[in-house]
Amino acid sequence: MPPRTPLSTPLRAWRCPQCTVRTFSSTTRTQQVGPEHPRYINIPEPPQQTLPDRKFIKGRLPVPRDVFAGGVGKEKASDEWLESHTRTPKKEAQAQEGSREEWKHKMSDMRRRNLREGLASLRVRKTRVERRMRETAEKNQAEREELLNRPEREDERLTAPSHGLDLDYLYNIDLADHAKNDPTRDARLAHKTAKVASHANQKQSERLDSLHTLYLNARSFIVTPAQLDAAVDEAFGTAENPVTFGDASGMYGSGENAASVWAYGRPERVQDMLNSANRQGSRSAMEGAGGYAGVNQERMRRLAEGLTGGKMGDGDDARR
Repeated sequence: MPPRTPLSTPLRAWRCPQCTVRTFSSTTRTQQVGPEHPRYINIPEPPQQTLPDRKFIKGRLPVPRDVFAGGVGKEKASDEWLESHTRTPKKEAQAQEGSREEWKHKMSDMRRRNLREGLASLRVRKTRVERRMRETAEKNQAEREELLNRPEREDERLTAPSHGLDLDYLYNIDLADHAKNDPTRDARLAHKTAKVASHANQKQSERLDSLHTLYLNARSFIVTPAQLDAAVDEAFGTAENPVTFGDASGMYGSGENAASVWAYGRPERVQDMLNSANRQGSRSAMEGAGGYAGVNQERMRRLAEGLTGGKMGDGDDARR
């Protein structure tokens, strides 16, 4: 085979054209990519793209193997199986103290003891785990059966797209004959009629009571501009005679120049309210009698409302 003719131009390694272009920009080279590059459009990426693998924690137990499988004729780790596999030799030579034979006998006894204790503890743990799993499965099964057999809720029944009625049966039955066959129909209809009438009477009574209460309270309503001007003048006074606060001590002004409501004294405290309610405290007998008079007046007003069947005003409005 004749030798190949050498190329006129030597071969050069391929270089990316994007990397060979010199520019006068200060932008980093990773940003100077063409439209065909996947990073041509800057898409924000999360700071953590991939989650790291779960860290191995030292001391975890490996997947246990079934140490109870393989017993021939008898259940492995049973008392009979352990008795046959950890039996002490009948002929055991007497070894000298501190010799290798004595050490071998001790190691054999230790292995038999460890086998019995280890299989017994594993059997107890397996029984406990199986019992726990069985109880959990029974509990879940009971909850599932309870949910499946639970009756349909009233809101679901009323809003269901299908009511589940047998329309063929309803179309074919005679409603007149069906009503005649119901012996309790008249009693049920009378009871329902009485309930509807009682409910209507109760609503009518509440409506009348509300209307009478509105009528009593309407006497103090402000419905005209003149009444509004009178109420403003009574609360704040006029420009010539404004409302002021009387002050005997002169701390907040005196006479007509008092400019604070504290001139009437400090407001009532919680303890004062409790003393007024419980009739306990440092008040005179006349004050207590006055308090009882107010309570008696309120009771009489309630009794009058019960006898007349309507609301009554408070204070001067009730005497008018």
